Amino acid sequence: MLRVSAVIPTYNRREQVIKAIESVLAQTVPVDEIIVVDDGSTDGTADTVRNRFGTRVRLFTQKNTGVSAARNRGIGEAQAEWIAFLDSDDVWFPTKIERQFEALALLGERFSLCYTDCVYEGDPARQRSIFEETGFAHALKFGSVEEPLDYILAGREPFWTQSLLVRRSLLQDLHGFDESLVVREDTDLLFRLSFRTAFSFVAEPLVRIDRARSREGLCNLYFTEGDRIYNVLKRLYTKWLALPEVVGSKYEKRVKELLRDVYYSSAESKIRGMRLDAALGDVRKLNRVGDSYASVFATLLRRKIGKLRRFGGGARTGEDSLSAPGHASRNSGRPAVDRSPRSNGGS
Repeated sequence: MLRVSAVIPTYNRREQVIKAIESVLAQTVPVDEIIVVDDGSTDGTADTVRNRFGTRVRLFTQKNTGVSAARNRGIGEAQAEWIAFLDSDDVWFPTKIERQFEALALLGERFSLCYTDCVYEGDPARQRSIFEETGFAHALKFGSVEEPLDYILAGREPFWTQSLLVRRSLLQDLHGFDESLVVREDTDLLFRLSFRTAFSFVAEPLVRIDRARSREGLCNLYFTEGDRIYNVLKRLYTKWLALPEVVGSKYEKRVKELLRDVYYSSAESKIRGMRLDAALGDVRKLNRVGDSYASVFATLLRRKIGKLRRFGGGARTGEDSLSAPGHASRNSGRPAVDRSPRSNGGS
């Protein structure tokens, strides 16, 4: 029997985290430990967890440093061979771990990662599961994905952090989540994991994800802090291009195109805000990667005309023109970010 540590980061989710923990305790195959990392909550979350669950939960508190740091703390404290992640406002269905054990036993030692389908709660518009949204609906109950990067780079990621079961040693080798990324840190980890292990899956919705529209999350950053998000994406894709596994590979050109598109989107946003000097900085970057100045300005004009045609001339924010993996599939109708992270730490 595999040994599993459940890692739950949380920040000001006093009521929600109770349901998350209870869903782990209700597993038909028990996990070996539940680790909750309270990332600087100010609403009494830590006291609530301590008083409600006692020694059934290993509780760690830290100053507010972000969801990636909280998850990494959980990875560092974990004692089991495998780690399963859950956000504090989401829940697992009772057979989640059992089904993943079955998949790993069937598919063999080559697989150090298993994910499941997920469903949404709180948004009537989100009736399809993640597998259905991303075109991953599969006839097999258990299966494998030989080219997970095809899904990541196409922005159709069926693997979400809340459903992951990953070998702890692999996470440690990769130094866990990148704490410098305020968004896309889960995609970054999955990108790096894809070079180290085959991905297996359970084609059954075994996680329920909170999609209540009233709840604040990092998606607001796409509308209020465009430059910050663009800068993160520029750094992310530049980081990927420096990976030895990417240099000279079939993926290099695709990552370069993503980086190029972010520079165009960033320039467009700055032009709309009449920050022309800042926009010229992006134009110069595009010139350095091989686009002539004439080509850059022609492309910006063509993109603007295309958007006016698609949206009937309606105004759009600079941030909702982002083009990056996961935006369409993760949050249809608005630019999406990782479902799990928060800029203020934990979920």
